[in-house]
Amino acid sequence: MATGARAGESNPVTEGSGSAGPVPMSLDGRDPLVVPVLSGAGGVGRSTVAAILAAALNHRTADHSGRVVAVCDVSPRSASPWPHWVDHAAVRGTGWLAACTASRGASARDVRQAASAMYVGERGPVWVLSDTGEPQPGFGGADPGPQFWAPALPCVRAAVIDADAMEGFRLVRQRAGGELSVAAAWLRTPAVRAAAVWVTDPKPGALARTLEAITLAEECGLSARRFIVVINDCSGQDWTPRSRSRRTLLADRVGAIVEMGHKSARRRECRPRLTARQLNAPEITDLVTAVVTVASQGRRLPSGRLAAAPGFERPLWPRQP
Repeated sequence: MATGARAGESNPVTEGSGSAGPVPMSLDGRDPLVVPVLSGAGGVGRSTVAAILAAALNHRTADHSGRVVAVCDVSPRSASPWPHWVDHAAVRGTGWLAACTASRGASARDVRQAASAMYVGERGPVWVLSDTGEPQPGFGGADPGPQFWAPALPCVRAAVIDADAMEGFRLVRQRAGGELSVAAAWLRTPAVRAAAVWVTDPKPGALARTLEAITLAEECGLSARRFIVVINDCSGQDWTPRSRSRRTLLADRVGAIVEMGHKSARRRECRPRLTARQLNAPEITDLVTAVVTVASQGRRLPSGRLAAAPGFERPLWPRQP
């Protein structure tokens, strides 16, 4: 269930769909769509939501220049599920990419070499940039902000940043005059279309933390309408009256709320496994629609500040299993 859509607006994702499923929305010539997936605590299914969103964007969008959908995983391998979720792991991963950045600056070619593959649906693999390959001494995870991932942007039509559970702290720090939060950094980045996804569970305390984070974001000068709140029911727990009241308070402020019900079939074999039919589920359609709509309504900046990558080479992955 999603809220926050405006009456009379067309749906940019499902428009033109029929019995065979939605017609992919063309992103030809558009600035890359960037979605930092954030949370204020662990254990809320943030990485699962990131995987579902990336798979759905891969299924529902297209780009004739060959730009891809990518997941940008910020965690080191011991703290990340992604090295175990991919179908083909790159020999070099984000640890190597960080070393390239430190020594000479990473390029789009380096990004291609560091890309793993996750096969979901029927429209080709999702690129996954994660900590695979030979461990790199001193690598403690990638920065979730634009500076680290800028070399990947010319290659992608959409990038889902699987961030971490520290965004609440970052908003507090920014409010106190410190560094920008991840949400602020991406929402202020030129030549991208960005929307922030905040993942929480339906417990009253978790929704209270989400309300606090949205308030902090507004105090930092960000529009709450640039946030989509995903209430992800990981354990099938019942909603309490306090949870419902806090959801109502959020709905009046954020761009959209999407409720992801408890469905254990989405985590077969301990990883998100989705068929094309499952990617057309109403709540996943709501999530993609909210992301595209909120990003399109955000502050637009001149295009062309990112170098194009025509004809860039794709990684030579094995065929889909």
